[in-house]
Amino acid sequence: DAGLVGFLMKCKSRYSILDAMANTHRLDLSYWRALVSNGTPRLQVIRAPGASAQREEPKTDDIRTVLRFVRFQYEWTLVDLGRGLNPLVLSALDEVDQAFLVTTLDVPALHQVQQIIRSLIDSGYGQDRLRLLLNRVPKAPDVMPGELEGLLGIPVFSMLPEDHGSVYEAYAEGQLLPANCNLGRHLTKLAAAIAGIQEPANRKKFSLFR
Repeated sequence: DAGLVGFLMKCKSRYSILDAMANTHRLDLSYWRALVSNGTPRLQVIRAPGASAQREEPKTDDIRTVLRFVRFQYEWTLVDLGRGLNPLVLSALDEVDQAFLVTTLDVPALHQVQQIIRSLIDSGYGQDRLRLLLNRVPKAPDVMPGELEGLLGIPVFSMLPEDHGSVYEAYAEGQLLPANCNLGRHLTKLAAAIAGIQEPANRKKFSLFR
């Protein structure tokens, strides 16, 4: 909603997804490359408009056109649809394979995600395409995954632990989260599960001390 992905990934491009949506008539690979930022190897980012004022609401057909184009350019595409539901988000969801609902264990957050799940299912969105991610989970959570499944109606796909220190350092340095930190290891497992690949086994180091 605030365009923070562009900030955190140090996007140098001044263009946003709205530029792609406003120019679907000229959307080709050359134009797309002018919009995206290549701050990280093997990863291209097109940012949200952030806090800039919008005089006109984007058209729902335009976001579908952009997402259909993007699907043919990359092996994997991740779309951050912000918080809550609106016609633009619903239109984008029609073009994605899996929708990941990220929530903390706070009561207001769980209430909101329950409302979103119910709205999506009532609108005909396939329950099998929904994935529930628990974020910032403490070591001793008050609610267990089984209880949440009964409350929300879908199983917990992944639980990501609270790791404020590692996240803060990554933000401050403008780098990706280290793969060897606690949250980094969980994210590696999550990425492997999403991609349907086996997580690489850790190599055991030889040591004289046991």
